[in-house]
Amino acid sequence: MSLSLNELTDPAPAAGPRDWNDDGVVIIKDFFPEDLMVQYEKCWLEHNSHRPNGWPDPIPYTRHEELRNILCYEPLARLLATLIGEPAGLHLNLTGWVSTERDWHQDSYLNPPWVGDSYAAVWISFEDIHPDSGPFQYVPGSHRWPQVTREKIMKALEPDQRDHRWPKFSEQILTPLFEQEIESRGATVVSHLPSRGDLLVWNGRLLHRGSRAKIKGLRRSALIAHYSGIEHRHEMPQAIQHNDGGFYFPLKTDLSLYYGEDPTS
Repeated sequence: MSLSLNELTDPAPAAGPRDWNDDGVVIIKDFFPEDLMVQYEKCWLEHNSHRPNGWPDPIPYTRHEELRNILCYEPLARLLATLIGEPAGLHLNLTGWVSTERDWHQDSYLNPPWVGDSYAAVWISFEDIHPDSGPFQYVPGSHRWPQVTREKIMKALEPDQRDHRWPKFSEQILTPLFEQEIESRGATVVSHLPSRGDLLVWNGRLLHRGSRAKIKGLRRSALIAHYSGIEHRHEMPQAIQHNDGGFYFPLKTDLSLYYGEDPTS
């Protein structure tokens, strides 16, 4: 089945405050204090020295205070609340120290439709990122392009692809379409090459990816986290405030799905 991007998208939203700015990202240099970064690095090494992709499950923050300390850091919580218009709750981590190599996507179509623009994600660097390590890449201004919708991409998938793996299957359809759109618009692809302690926050509609590493396995020490407005995730448990800072959702998951019969985290 041959599809066009127009068949999978809704029209581009009107420009407004939820765009944040023309690029769809906010970058702040030297944002995090050294003590929070060191605490997290020690925790990561204790549990993941044999796992360059970090914790296999998406919610290690529920078990490790070191993640909550840095990801609910009060200045970060204030920034996120300003950007999305309400307090933000943490609900997903990607903790690898190598590139995710997840191809072009928007986060907005991965969420339930009621979340809308009450969503943001952050990228925290723990070192000077090498250009051959598979840096985070984004297309400035793509948050103002037509948006892929969850409903339309689901209809485009085969019935046996509509389970929990559906985002990966959707990528097979969307990647070539996004690449065509980037080329046809003459859009710029930016490789994010931050230094230790730098913060990048991206809009949920922004087109982005973890690029392929030119040197396989080259370290890219980073922490990725996703947040939703706490007033827009009624399907999640009530958010908890961490040490007078930001909020997190106390989610639960079956760790045996990620760690085998003897779960360890």
